[in-house]
Amino acid sequence: MGFVKKIVQFPSQVITYGVVILGFVIPFILFMKLLNRTEVRGRRHVQNTRPPFLFVSNHVSMLDDAFVGPLVFAPRAFWDFRFIPYHLPEKKNFFRGPFFSWLMRAVNCIPITRGQGVFQPGMEESIRRLKAGCTLHVFPEGTRSRTGEIGKGKIGVGRLVRETGAKVVPCYHTGLNEVLPIGHKIPRIGKRVRIHVGEALTFDDFMEMPNSPKTWQMIADRIIMAIRELRDKMNAERISLPSFNAQRDTT
Repeated sequence: MGFVKKIVQFPSQVITYGVVILGFVIPFILFMKLLNRTEVRGRRHVQNTRPPFLFVSNHVSMLDDAFVGPLVFAPRAFWDFRFIPYHLPEKKNFFRGPFFSWLMRAVNCIPITRGQGVFQPGMEESIRRLKAGCTLHVFPEGTRSRTGEIGKGKIGVGRLVRETGAKVVPCYHTGLNEVLPIGHKIPRIGKRVRIHVGEALTFDDFMEMPNSPKTWQMIADRIIMAIRELRDKMNAERISLPSFNAQRDTT
C-alpha cells in the first residue's frame, strides 16, 4: 500500500519540485546573494537535522519564508524532497482564485485562516505532514512585527510540537524589513541581511505533560526564548557583514 501511495504522489511531487526549485529557490538565492548583502550563519543546523522538524523564525515581511528558506534549506532540498518545507500562509492573502490557489499548493503551502483557532483544517493538515516526515516553516508569533520586536508565541506552534514530537530549529534574521517593508509590494535591493540559525531544540520533557493549551503555550514560550537568544547573540557578536562584492556564507 505504501508503494502504491508513493506512485500516486510522484507526479505531484515532480510538479512541486520543479516549481519550487526553478521558480522560487534559485531566483531567491540569486536575489538575496547577488542583489543584497546577505550573511548566513549556522545553516548546518538545518542541513544536519533529520525530518520531521519545524523551522521557526521571527516575522517582519510578507516574504520572509521566500527570502530565508532557500538560503537555509538548499542545497539539501535539491535532492531530498522532504527538505522542501511546507508553509502556512494566511488564506485570504495568498489563496486568491483557482490559479493562485493551485500555485500555493504546488509550492507546499497550507492555507491558514486567521481567527479560526488551532483546530482548523490547516492545522490538522500541518500535523499530518509532520507525522509523515515533512518539514514546516512556521512563524511562532503568528503575524508580522510592525516594530521589529519579537512578540509572544502563539499556542498553535506549541500544539504542532506537542502533537508530533518534532524538533524545532530556531532562526533570527535582521534586514528583511528593509528589503520588503510593510506596505510595499516590490522588494528592494542593496540591503544588508543577517540570518542566524541555532541548534535544533527537542521537547521531550513536554511530551509527558498534558496535551493542553497550557502546555502548548509553554512550548511556544520556549521557542520564542530561543529566537530571542539568537537575537541577543547576534547583537553581542556584532556580526560584520561582507562587502557588497565579497559576500560570504558561514555554515
